[in-house]
Amino acid sequence: MFINTLAAFFVFTSLISPIEAAVMLLITAYTVYLLTPAQLTDHLILQEFKGIDFYMYLQAAWLGRLSLLPVFLPFFIILNGALFYADYRSDAGTYTIASWLTILVIQALPLFWWTISVWRCSLHANRIWATTARFVTVAVYYEYILRLLIGYYYPQIWFNCQQLIIEYGDCI
Repeated sequence: MFINTLAAFFVFTSLISPIEAAVMLLITAYTVYLLTPAQLTDHLILQEFKGIDFYMYLQAAWLGRLSLLPVFLPFFIILNGALFYADYRSDAGTYTIASWLTILVIQALPLFWWTISVWRCSLHANRIWATTARFVTVAVYYEYILRLLIGYYYPQIWFNCQQLIIEYGDCI
């Protein structure tokens, strides 16, 4: 996260500086810390991760009945892998702007599920870990905003606009 997008914005645009980005992220982290309650006593019975199938896992995570790590880590790895793969394919010239943005649209619904699940399951975790997980989910939305800005306003950063002349208006 932020490896390709922030570097591209810092190098190729004057939209945001590293100091402004750091201040925004620090304010966001502090706000998330203030909004994260202390660890609750388990009034819900936490389900064991082993022994449930995939759909029961999704439901238990949605309802906040799992611990934080099995909810946070798998989607975080899948999300970052998909973003790196899309960036690799666009860098190689095999993805167009439309296909690159399609990856973001495809991941939008699981991102909403992940955000709500992490938010609910973080009530069972230590406040520092809960704040970290919540901050990362908010930071993913910042990543999405930066990627949409690149896709619509700065496509020449990652895409070869001479090859994309067939798609009207993509690189204008």
